[in-house]
Amino acid sequence: MKKVLIATTNIDKFKAVSKVFENTIFPKDEYIIESLSNIQLNQKDEKEVGTNLERARTKAINAFNALKESDYNYDYVVGLDDALRVKGVLEANIKQHIDEILYGNYFSEGEEYAFNRAYVIIDKNMKMYETSIDIPYVYHKVKEKVQLKEHTYQLAIVAYPLGSDKPICDLDEKDEVDYYLRYVKEGLLSLGIR
Repeated sequence: MKKVLIATTNIDKFKAVSKVFENTIFPKDEYIIESLSNIQLNQKDEKEVGTNLERARTKAINAFNALKESDYNYDYVVGLDDALRVKGVLEANIKQHIDEILYGNYFSEGEEYAFNRAYVIIDKNMKMYETSIDIPYVYHKVKEKVQLKEHTYQLAIVAYPLGSDKPICDLDEKDEVDYYLRYVKEGLLSLGIR
């Protein structure tokens, strides 16, 4: 079986993206998908700068280069990064706005916005595939302060899929993956991987 490394330690992001990949470009009967949490890899730790596509590219390249210096062997390395698209404008530095988004006035109650997920995939021959795809949501403010966990998708508690009365974090796995697939399947398949 072929192997794919998703260059993230974010548990929620890995679960969601690996399930999407299993249903699109990396079917689970042909690929094993792992994250940086599964392996010990010496990567240089760089400050994230640029657009989410540029940051995803940097993550993929750093992991790819670190793999060359290791005993691990992967057929594909994936870099991911998210941004928010609000009123048509892409905001790449989400982390600096977490508290304002959860508890402040970054969004209005019921406002539509999108997570823009950038995917950069490098195959073992160093061919790079790139795309960036919007996944729309409706914002509902958190009613009370919550304990945010490191290495999780912290904004999942305010991201309500269109037409849903539950945030993405409260959907069962199948409904969550189906929602993502509705928006990303065509874009991922158009990369021509396989």
